[in-house]
Amino acid sequence: MSPLMVANTWRRSAARVVRVSVLMMRKPTIKSLSSAEQWLLGSMALALGAVAGIWLLLGPVPMAAPHFIAFVLLIASLAASLVMMGLVGRTRRQMEAVLEGRLSAEARAIEALRHSEAQWKEVFEHNPVMYFMVDATGTVLSVNTFGAAQLGYSVSELLGKSVLKVFPAEEQSAAQSNVAICLENIGQTHSWEICKVRKDGSTLWVRENAKAVRLDGRLIVLIACEDVTERKQAENALRQSEMYLAKAQRLSHTGSFGLRVASGELIWSEETFRIFGFKRAPSIKLATVIQRIHPDDRGRVQRTIDRASSAGKDFAHSYRLLMPDGSIKHVHATAHAMKDASGGVEFVGAVTDITARKRAEMELHEAQATLAHVRRVTALGELAASIAHEVNQPLAAVVTNAAACRRWLNRKPPDLKEARGTVEAIIKDGNRAGEVIQRVRALVSKATDQRAALHINDVINEVISLVQHELLIHQVSLRLELSPDLPLVIADRVQLQQVILNLVINGIEAMQPVADRPRELVIRTCQDETRQIVVTVKDCGVGLAAENAGRLFDAFFTTKSGGMGMGLSICRSIIGAHGGRLSASGNAGPGATFQFTLPVTQEGAP
Repeated sequence: MSPLMVANTWRRSAARVVRVSVLMMRKPTIKSLSSAEQWLLGSMALALGAVAGIWLLLGPVPMAAPHFIAFVLLIASLAASLVMMGLVGRTRRQMEAVLEGRLSAEARAIEALRHSEAQWKEVFEHNPVMYFMVDATGTVLSVNTFGAAQLGYSVSELLGKSVLKVFPAEEQSAAQSNVAICLENIGQTHSWEICKVRKDGSTLWVRENAKAVRLDGRLIVLIACEDVTERKQAENALRQSEMYLAKAQRLSHTGSFGLRVASGELIWSEETFRIFGFKRAPSIKLATVIQRIHPDDRGRVQRTIDRASSAGKDFAHSYRLLMPDGSIKHVHATAHAMKDASGGVEFVGAVTDITARKRAEMELHEAQATLAHVRRVTALGELAASIAHEVNQPLAAVVTNAAACRRWLNRKPPDLKEARGTVEAIIKDGNRAGEVIQRVRALVSKATDQRAALHINDVINEVISLVQHELLIHQVSLRLELSPDLPLVIADRVQLQQVILNLVINGIEAMQPVADRPRELVIRTCQDETRQIVVTVKDCGVGLAAENAGRLFDAFFTTKSGGMGMGLSICRSIIGAHGGRLSASGNAGPGATFQFTLPVTQEGAP
């Protein structure tokens, strides 16, 4: 018997009680009215008999007073009996009409109740909710058709069986415990979610609402079960997706965040908390996070967020974190601006721990610096003859001028004026030799990146002084087209010398096979339409092969039989680090042109 069927049974019982009560009320009332009528009729018959007896005994004699009074009383009694009989009859008819009306109404009520019971039974049987009624031992007393079908059973297959039949083994103890809790708290509703097993072995999740009640002195548990399988599957899918996302964020060292500008509240993912070194919490204040940022970056980060918040624009920036243990982390944050429900600005973004990348970049930079140093030393080795020539010229002049000075001093009297002139010449030649040696030492040194404002033309002239002998022995004429009054650039002098030296040597070597035309190397400086400094080195050598154009700046790619393939790659890295660009192209005629650009000012330069 189902809970609704129990309620309907109560309703039917109440209707029967009402109908029986009405019938019981009707029977004694009608019976008493019939007895009254019978008594009146008997009284009237007796009165008529008395009148007739008096008439027969006395006969038609003059009426005497006693006889007349008796006669009148008899007539009055007869009349009263007739009136009372009429009143009783009318009352009986009214009572019968009322009772008939009540019986008709009760019949209609019973019919309506029967119809309502049929409707409720139809709703109960086919309502898309599973209903169970079990006793204290867990035996199924009733189950609706829909519920049984949902589990793959017929109603008869479940009635009288243990309710544990529809639970997997791992859930049966929980099911028993839930029933026990209901029996301990009679009349209270309890809810829980539990997994059930269908007849075919598949599972479904339900939310059960149960209450223990007494019916005919017997404890039963009424259970309504709502199918929540789809919701559970969605929750499991969401939980799994969140797990995958958390693992992916952990692997990529990228966390997500949301920022409510109005409240300064940040919502972080688990990985974001790990990156910043805070304990996980529902939210965290922006002011707290700002204090974790490196003091040197704190103001810049705050200004970036303030500008983006005021303009409602996206932003991206990199900064450092100063962790509680004193270590430094490098992070990069990107955020997208959007409007919240009240029209305020909020951001959704991601923050990536780039500490490992920064460390790798520093190591790569150090490796490149070491390789560049090796390249510089190698280039100087190739220019040993030229350097020796450059140093030998002033040293020879020093010796010559010293001999002349001695002669001037040996005269009688000594010619001090001439001697003084030769000494000045010695000093000049000594300084010239010292400058050459200083340039060589600068190129050989492994000094760190030291950027300062400089004239690019001065750097070119310093390099040319080192390659004069190389140009001479290879019969290469040099043409300088250096634009005057160029603005200063912020750069490392030694690194730019290395780039120009490498391009000049490449140009000289490219023209070695040329025998049918003059060998000319052109170095040109100018300023383009974007106000960048442009340096061009143009030769008239063998040119660039089309198949090699795309690989020219790749590391370890070379067209020389004894080359390392690192010269141009290092040059491009140096120019790129200075905010410029190095490119190569073939000439309209013979030869090739290498060109690099340098910005006049650079962000972050001293």
